Amino acid sequence: MDRTQLLYCSVLLAIVGSLLASRMCPDLITDSCLCTVERSKGLGRHKVLHIKVLCNEGELVETLQPALLPNLTVSLILSNNKISLVKNRSFFGLSSLEKLDLRNNLISTIEPGAFYGLSELRCLDLSNNRIGCLSSDMFSGLHNLQKLNLSGNIFSTLEPGLFYALLSLKVIFFSSESLICDCNVKWILKWAASSSVRISEETVCEHPSSVRGLEFYTLQENQLTCDGPLALPLFQIIPSQKQIVFHGDRLPFHCTATYMKSTNDIYWLHDGRLIESDEERGIFVEESTVHDCCLITRDLILSSVDVDASGIWECRVNTSHGSISKQIEIVVLETGAPYCPMERIINNRGDFRWPRTIAGMMAFYPCRAFPLNSLLYAEHGEEPRAWRKCDRTGLWTKEDYTECPFSHEVTRHLHAFSLMPVNDSNVLEYAQQLMTYTKGALDFSDKMDVVLVADMMERMIAFLQRIKHLEGILVEIASNIMSVDDHILWEAQNEAKACTRIVQCVEKISSLTLDNKTQVISKVSLNIALEAILIKPATFIGMTCIAYQRTSAHPERSLIRSNKDVDVENIHNHNLILKCTSGSLAGSLLNFSTKDLKKHHL
Repeated sequence: MDRTQLLYCSVLLAIVGSLLASRMCPDLITDSCLCTVERSKGLGRHKVLHIKVLCNEGELVETLQPALLPNLTVSLILSNNKISLVKNRSFFGLSSLEKLDLRNNLISTIEPGAFYGLSELRCLDLSNNRIGCLSSDMFSGLHNLQKLNLSGNIFSTLEPGLFYALLSLKVIFFSSESLICDCNVKWILKWAASSSVRISEETVCEHPSSVRGLEFYTLQENQLTCDGPLALPLFQIIPSQKQIVFHGDRLPFHCTATYMKSTNDIYWLHDGRLIESDEERGIFVEESTVHDCCLITRDLILSSVDVDASGIWECRVNTSHGSISKQIEIVVLETGAPYCPMERIINNRGDFRWPRTIAGMMAFYPCRAFPLNSLLYAEHGEEPRAWRKCDRTGLWTKEDYTECPFSHEVTRHLHAFSLMPVNDSNVLEYAQQLMTYTKGALDFSDKMDVVLVADMMERMIAFLQRIKHLEGILVEIASNIMSVDDHILWEAQNEAKACTRIVQCVEKISSLTLDNKTQVISKVSLNIALEAILIKPATFIGMTCIAYQRTSAHPERSLIRSNKDVDVENIHNHNLILKCTSGSLAGSLLNFSTKDLKKHHL
């Protein structure tokens, strides 16, 4: 067979493959899905078709209807979406499916029989979701499942017998930040040994501290015990600090703990006495609530604090293996005491509602509300917060919001960019990225945007003598900043002399780059033109500079409208031009080309 015939066969095969794909893969409900058809590898004419459906662009909020998929689909990838619920018989009819990937979604609920009808399924990936409730009927019908990944979810325990119906299982992953490796999961070791199931090396214990960091498959049964002191992955009261309040204030508390099978309930106590709702005293104890089988919460609301509310308030969790509690102190003051008034502050770090605070005290306010399922920040450190000082005369004085992230996206990006290290190897790319980002300077709405750019320009100016082409980029950045609203520029100047510093960076370009080899510098941009000439004092008799710029046919339209809307085609035609000539005034004007002036409509 010659090359022409080989080429013909290749083209024919490609056409047949394309026809197969179009015939076997119907149009899907979302454009982000891709359907492909492949023939199985191996010898022989009769090769099995493998249909793969890939939908991992983040658009799906629920699983696709099976009727929209080819019946012979072998692999279905639904990862990296926003699916929160897997309903009963979600995939019924896909009897050929061998691989189902649901990782990196928002799944919190899997209904019984969700995977019913997937008799050929070999691999199921449910990792990195929000699954807290697991039951054996979720996996009914998966008799041929060989690999199951449950890692990265929020369950705290695994019920005995959970995997008994998975008769063909060979490997399992179930590492979780909230998993408690105690006597309640001892059954897994026995089951894995008797069923020849390999527990992945990636499955590592986090709780309790006696087994933290150990691979689960290496544990002995005597290490999985419930005899030690009760320790929960999450147990917190919000607010968590001592509360100094005034008579009549409203004070809510929120107690959250990891839910365990042995948990009886969660209670509130005051100075050791059990507290129940008392409407006359303004005390309301909400019913305890279990969330996703992994968290239990109970709220306490003191709607009108009385003086007798002073003392120690306690949230206690009772389990069959013991109790654990957290305490918080309340101090109630009479209204005659000096205090700083309630005040709402809105700044570039967020919206802060400062409570009435006793004189001489410091008030703290969390930077943002953390979601209920965010289990980690309490374990690995306190949440970031702002603070204000109330002086002894009842006036707000010192304050600090620096732990809080900037509220505007542009400012957050610039702040993160400003923290990046800069050196000879990356400064040029760093400058180019900043130049590109500042093309959207019309979107800058915070004075800190300009201040941060000034900081970065000052850092980059130090590399000017060693890095070629950096000076032109710095001029462009400064030019872009001139598109910022005048009021924002004024605020940035008052805050940190940011505008002065940016201009000084442009001025330094000439002194840092002019030498015997480089005696003339000319840089142009939309708003700034720089021309520098190295002169000899002995021969200098004067200099004439003329600046000009082509006017727009539509002056009401800005060439730079936003970060995503830049008129690149015309912007360079409207750069500000600066021409300087040394010598006498008359000679300079005669030597300057008048054609340029006419050409640019001056």
